[in-house]
Amino acid sequence: MKENEIDRILAELFAGENISEEDRHVLEEWKRENGRNERFEEELQDLKEFSMGLKGRRDNRGVFEQIEKIVKKQREKFLLVRWSVVAAGIVLLLGFASYFMLSSGEREVETLRLANNVKVGTSKAELVLPRGQVIQLHSSSRDILFSGDQVKASSAKNTLVYAVGIDSEIVEFHTIRVPFGAEFNLQLSDNTRVYLNAGSSLRYPVKFTGEIREVFLTGEGYFEVMKDADHPFVVNAGEIDVRVLGTSFNVNAYPDNGTIETTLVEGKVRVEHEEKEQVLDPGMQLVFDRASGKTDARVVDTEVYTSWKDGYYYFKQESLEKIMDVLARWYDLKVFFQNPELKGMEFGGRLKRYENITYLLEKMEETQDVKFIINENTITIKRKTD
Repeated sequence: MKENEIDRILAELFAGENISEEDRHVLEEWKRENGRNERFEEELQDLKEFSMGLKGRRDNRGVFEQIEKIVKKQREKFLLVRWSVVAAGIVLLLGFASYFMLSSGEREVETLRLANNVKVGTSKAELVLPRGQVIQLHSSSRDILFSGDQVKASSAKNTLVYAVGIDSEIVEFHTIRVPFGAEFNLQLSDNTRVYLNAGSSLRYPVKFTGEIREVFLTGEGYFEVMKDADHPFVVNAGEIDVRVLGTSFNVNAYPDNGTIETTLVEGKVRVEHEEKEQVLDPGMQLVFDRASGKTDARVVDTEVYTSWKDGYYYFKQESLEKIMDVLARWYDLKVFFQNPELKGMEFGGRLKRYENITYLLEKMEETQDVKFIINENTITIKRKTD
């Protein structure tokens, strides 16, 4: 039995293809040779999610040949390797962060042909001082002095870092504003680190004084709070306050959203609204409904809500409307749905934040009855059949 024949058959199965009766017979013989081979078949059953996303990829011969190579390499290396490892390799090949495993049936592929002039997001922000002075921040290194020489900040590697003298009596607030189509980070005077997403702002004191460390967020920020049991850290996000001692969490509080989402990665936080409060454990999210004032606590996959600060987006069976909301902020786009029913269409997968948006839209078009038309910074979404 030729080993490369087995590799081809296994690759076809993994990609969700239907194999012939002859190939099925060859596979059964190979499985009977030893128990290790049979375990490959068992592991394949755990990867139906991947198979759905890869179905039909054989049409792209280059991609399919790479799948065969990965299968062959893993099979020859240990034979006992879990198929989840093979799956990871294939997903990475197809663009770990740019290939979408899209949930849909087979549809005829219509190639997206667009003059792509949509700019990918970048690292930049504005620093607003108490008297209204505005300083432009970008990725290059720059030292900034405030209030004489008592407050120093350095803008380097997409991060504004504060260094305040121990004896400084300065009590003033700064505001960092990140426009749509950008991101920027901030290290506060207590060494708390804040990642700000597109279209967000944070107001904060250059030096924390008093019993609490309080900042004011609009938009979305991920916080890695420096522990200080005597001085709780409070994020004011409009209608709610998030109170912590030392932890990592994400707050999504864009003004145009009907909800505020607090997602806890590690540690413990207390979310407060008027007279009510709720404590979250790691892996939990609290959703506050602005209209009703009600809250809903649930267990979530935190990667879905925090991946943006690590350089990619992770969508998990998310509606097209919400996906486009996220992309509109990052790519600074205006989005219009020609057919409102398309808003509920669901997709799932990963996308690099610095990936060209055209590639993503192509993958979405390949698996659903949807078409994206780009005109400068505006995207119109319609059905292919309209």
